[in-house]
Amino acid sequence: MSGHHSFDKLKEGMSARSKKNVQKKVRQLRGEMALAEVRKAMSLTQVDLAETLHIKQAALARLENRTDMYISSLRKYIVALGGELDIVAHFPDGDVHIQNLHDLHIDNRIV
Repeated sequence: MSGHHSFDKLKEGMSARSKKNVQKKVRQLRGEMALAEVRKAMSLTQVDLAETLHIKQAALARLENRTDMYISSLRKYIVALGGELDIVAHFPDGDVHIQNLHDLHIDNRIV
């Protein structure tokens, strides 16, 4: 395989500054994903997740495209993916985990 190198070999030749930039970009990409990207990263289709949530695929598609939604809807989506939703407020003096939103239950539907 002429001309092919492992990523580890390529990293060896990178400057410290380049390595730092790559690490920063990786953290940024891991920290910023749309709901559909999270679902795809979990190897689930909209149909799969919609069945888990007991909603139609079209409703899930609308949910993934919303710019504003209920926290309970987002929590159900994340839990259906096997995750846990943690809401954190970031302040200059430190982060605060918001606790009183943990047990919101309306019913089994996404609202």
